[in-house]
Amino acid sequence: MKILIILPTDNLGGAEKVLKMIASHYMTKANITIYFLQRRSTTLWDDLLSNKNITLNYGKFNSVTLGLINLLYFILKFRKYHYIFSSQTLINGFLGLLIKLKLIKTNFFVARESTAVFNRFSGIKLLKYRMMFFFGYSSIDLLICQTELMKDQFIKNLPFISEKINIKTIPNPINLTKILNPRTDSIFNEEYIVAAGRLIEEKGFDILIDAFNLLQNDYSNLKLVILGEGPLRSQLETKISDLDLASKVLLPGRVSNIFDYFKLARVCVVSSRIEGFPNVLLEMMSQNTNVISTRCAGDIDKLEGVSLVEVNDVSGLVENLKFILDSDTSYNRVLFDKELKSRSINKFINKVESFLNE
Repeated sequence: MKILIILPTDNLGGAEKVLKMIASHYMTKANITIYFLQRRSTTLWDDLLSNKNITLNYGKFNSVTLGLINLLYFILKFRKYHYIFSSQTLINGFLGLLIKLKLIKTNFFVARESTAVFNRFSGIKLLKYRMMFFFGYSSIDLLICQTELMKDQFIKNLPFISEKINIKTIPNPINLTKILNPRTDSIFNEEYIVAAGRLIEEKGFDILIDAFNLLQNDYSNLKLVILGEGPLRSQLETKISDLDLASKVLLPGRVSNIFDYFKLARVCVVSSRIEGFPNVLLEMMSQNTNVISTRCAGDIDKLEGVSLVEVNDVSGLVENLKFILDSDTSYNRVLFDKELKSRSINKFINKVESFLNE
């Protein structure tokens, strides 16, 4: 069995982690080709190379558009696959078009929606996505939505496509066997609150910094640690400086021991304005029982034990932080473990294969 998995880059955001879990699941029973549209920039996938059934291929450019052109040359050499997996709208549409033109053959093309396109984008950018939906999505055998809200929005905005393809909601998986036991020593001398993600507007880190600033009056011993890198670093650093929080709010960038930070934090926070579904929330739940999230995606309110805050609500975030910091949340371990076990990669794949064989 041959499987092709295509991604824009070799970074490990939420969508990429799901595709990596899929590769890990199949790697003992299939030959898997993983193709990145852009040049190699990390070593985050190299651990898969210990299995001889997996090959990693990289594009020649740092552009997704040029990478798609390069992908076409690659595909023309190896045209037939049992499964093709992708999880980015432009790639989904491009692959669907190639299948429609019979430039590539596959038994099953499984695509995943990675973000709430119709809430997140507008204007020319949304038009570009609509074009990819129109030209390529009718070739998809199974379209996976992360939440019922995402599925409903897709059907509402694209009814003519929704009637032609199989659309199912499958909650994001988490591979607990890949989560290393965190260390037990302190990362900082003081206690801290942690958040993680790309430093972009959608993640709402500016809101979290404002909330942390107000929290300082009652919890002056706390630090705030925001893990990740992105284009808004300088803007966030300016905000931190203006609030005189340079010694309190830390931006360490990307770290290899993210679960250590989650495990040892007083509180883990998802402050996003909008998400498809934040995988980092599941990772936080695997390590900590003090977890807060904004209502940034559908189905978050179904996660028992997670403290919920409205998007962009600074005062609400402050109040939730105060409540959790002063509460015993140990029972959340039972609730979180039950939820996470229901999201195993094996159960995810079983649902995919079941829907494909309906």
